Amino acid sequence: MIPNPARIKYSVDFILNRLLILLFFVILSVYCSREVSDLDIWLHLKTGEIIVKTGLVPLNDIFSFTMAGKPWINHEWLFQLLAFLSFLTGGADGLILMQNIVVAATFLLLLFFGIRRGHPVFVFVILYLAMLTMAYRFTIRPDIFSLFFLALYFFILKEYKKRKHVLVWSLPVLQAVWVNMHGFSFLGPVLILIDLAAELIQRVVPLPGEWKDNRRMTKAQIHTLIVVFLLMLAASLLNPHGLKGAEYPLAVLGQISQKGRVVFQYIQELARPISWSNILDFHRFLYYKVLILVSFFSFRVNYRRTSIQNILLWLFFLVFSLLAVRNIAYFAIAAVFIIFDNVDSAFKNGTPLPRFTSRAWGTIAFYAFVLFLFYYPTKGALQYLETASFDFHTYRLKSELWGIARNRYPEEAVRFLLGHPFPEHMFNDFNSGSYLVGQTYPKRRVFIDGRTELYGPEFFMNYVKAGEGRRETIEMLVDRYHIKGFFLSNPQRDLHVGLIRYLYKSPQWICVYFDDAALIFVRDVPENASLIKAFRVNFKSWKPPVVDLLRIGIAQRYPAPALKRAHLLSILECHEAAWKEARAALDIMPNNAEAFKYAEDYYFERKDYLQAYKYARLNLIYGGAQPWMRARLALIYARMKDDQKAEKVISAVLKDHPDFAQGYYVQAMILKDKDPKRAIEALRRAVKLAPKESRYAETLGNMLRDQGETQEALKYWKAAYEYDGANPELKALAQGG
Repeated sequence: MIPNPARIKYSVDFILNRLLILLFFVILSVYCSREVSDLDIWLHLKTGEIIVKTGLVPLNDIFSFTMAGKPWINHEWLFQLLAFLSFLTGGADGLILMQNIVVAATFLLLLFFGIRRGHPVFVFVILYLAMLTMAYRFTIRPDIFSLFFLALYFFILKEYKKRKHVLVWSLPVLQAVWVNMHGFSFLGPVLILIDLAAELIQRVVPLPGEWKDNRRMTKAQIHTLIVVFLLMLAASLLNPHGLKGAEYPLAVLGQISQKGRVVFQYIQELARPISWSNILDFHRFLYYKVLILVSFFSFRVNYRRTSIQNILLWLFFLVFSLLAVRNIAYFAIAAVFIIFDNVDSAFKNGTPLPRFTSRAWGTIAFYAFVLFLFYYPTKGALQYLETASFDFHTYRLKSELWGIARNRYPEEAVRFLLGHPFPEHMFNDFNSGSYLVGQTYPKRRVFIDGRTELYGPEFFMNYVKAGEGRRETIEMLVDRYHIKGFFLSNPQRDLHVGLIRYLYKSPQWICVYFDDAALIFVRDVPENASLIKAFRVNFKSWKPPVVDLLRIGIAQRYPAPALKRAHLLSILECHEAAWKEARAALDIMPNNAEAFKYAEDYYFERKDYLQAYKYARLNLIYGGAQPWMRARLALIYARMKDDQKAEKVISAVLKDHPDFAQGYYVQAMILKDKDPKRAIEALRRAVKLAPKESRYAETLGNMLRDQGETQEALKYWKAAYEYDGANPELKALAQGG
C-alpha cells in the first residue's frame, strides 16, 4: 500500500506542532526557575509570617523606626501570605515552584487564545518573543499574579465580545482577589473602560472603511459591561484598607507626578526603558523593541478591519510600558493578544499568506524554519541551565537555577549584626532594607526598605542626599532619628558611595565590620566602646582572607568576593589594601581586567607610573577600551612627561564620549601648567557634568585661586565641601581659609 503524502504531512505536522508547544513550556520553566535573588522577597515573607501567626494584616508600619505607626497600605498581603506558605512548605524551591505555576498558567491563557487563531509555529514564535520580553520579571514578585490576572481578563473580555460568554460575571470576584494581590489591580477596570471607550468612538466618530461597524457590541452587552464595571469598583473596596486601599492606584499614578518622580530617577525598575539616547541601542530591551514593532505591524496586516479597541489597548499599554521598566511585561501581555487578534481577523477576511512560487521550496523552507525553532530556543535554555557561580565559602559550584543566590545578600554581615550588641537605631541602605526586615525583625527595625510609597519622596530624597555624602543631610538624619550606626551593603551602583567615604573620613564613625557584601560603622560613643575595641577594622593593615587554591582546582573561577572587597576599599581610597585583594583575585583568575584596574590605582598613587602603565595596558587588553581607563592612560602619559601622547589619547576619548566628566578632568590635569585657561574651561565642563564629584569642584577652586579669582574659587570649594563634609582641609577652604 502506497502511503498518502498528505496524510504523512498531516501526521508529521501534528507531532511537530505539539512538540513545539511542549518545548515552549519546558523552556518557560527553565526561565522561571532562577534562584531567589529579589531584594524585596524577604519583606514579603516576613509580612506573610506575621499574617499567619496573628491572623491579621498589618495596617500600620511595624518594620521601621523612621515610619513606625504610620498607616501602611499593604496592597500585596495575599501574595505575601501565599509566598510565605510556599516558603514554609518547600523553602526557596517552594517559592520558585509557585512562580512556575503562575507563569505557566498565564502563558496557557495566551496559548489557548492564540492556538484557535493561528498556526502553532506562529503562536510559538510570538509566545517565545513575549517570554523573552517578560523574563526579567520572573523574580518571585507580586507582579507575576498581576500578569496572570491581566491575561485572564483579556481572555474573558475577548471571548465575551465574540460569544457573549457568561464568564464576564466572574470579573468582580477576580477583582476582589486581584486588589489584595498587587497594586496594579486598577488595570482590570481600565480594560473595561477601554472597551466602552472604543464603542463610544465607533458610534460617534466618523471612521474609515469597516472600522465603524467592526466588532461592535449590542446594547445588552454594553449594559452588562457597565454593570460588571461598577461591580468591579465595588469589589475593589473588599480589602483591609477599604476606600484607601482601592485608591492606591491613584498613589501609583501620583509617583509619576513631578514631586514623586524623584523616586523613579534612582530605582532601576522605575526608570524609563526607552529614551532618545538608547532607542537604537539593541543591547537594551531588544525583545521589547521587537515586540513593539511586530504588534504595530500586525495592524498593517489587518488595516481594513482594524479594531478600535485593539488600537486603544495598544496605545495605553505602550505608554504605560514607556513610563517604567517594570511595566514592560504588561505591554507584552497586551501585545500578544493584539497580534493574535489582528492576524486572525486578517486571515478570516481574506488577507493572503505569503507563499513561495514553488510549493516544494515552500515546504522545505517551512520545515527548516521549524527545525531552527527547535534548535535556537533550546540552545538558549541549555546555556541558561549551565549558568553557575562558584561559592568561595563552600568551594562548590552553585547552579543559578533553584535555591537562593546567597551572593546577592549580606548574610554574614546580618549574622554579625544579630550576634553583637549594636545600637537600636541604625541607618541602612535601600537595597539591604527588605533583607534586614526578613532576617532581623522583631529584634531590629530598619531605617528604610523597598516600600517607597510608605516613605514618600521627601524622605527618599533625604536618603539619596545622605547617600551622596552631603554633610548637612547626614547630620540632620543622625540627630532626628538618633542614629548611632550605619549598615551599608556593597554599592555596585553609586547610590551611597559618598556616604561611605564620609563615614570613613569622619573621626566620629568607626568601621567594625567589613566583607565583600557590607560594611558596618558605629558612632564613637561610650555605648559602642566594646564593639569598637573588639572589632575595629584597620584598613591600612588589611589582609585578604586566605583562599584555598587546591580546593578551587585548575578551573578558572570569577573571584567575585575579592573584587567586591577591592571595590569597597577603592571607594575608601585604601589603594594598597585594594591591590592586595586584586592580587588575590589574579591568583584565581590571572586575566581579570577589574583586578588590573585596582593594581593601576595603587601604582599611580605611589607615582610608579611605569607600573601603572603596565596594569592600565593589561586592563585595556582584557577589559576592552573603556573610557575611564583610556582617560587614566592619558594621565599616566602626562605624568611620564609625554604630553603629546597624553593629549592625543584624551582628545580621542572626548571625541568618542563628549559627556564624559572624568575625561574633562583629566584634560585639565594635562593642561593645567601650560594652558591654565583651557584647563579651567575643561574643569568647568567636568563640574557641570558631574556636580556631585567633589574632587572636580575642589580642583577647579584651587586653579581659580591660583589665577587670582578667589571669590569664584570660594563658590566651588563650598560646592565640593557639600559632598565631602568630613574633609578638614576642604572645610577650611570653604570657610574662607
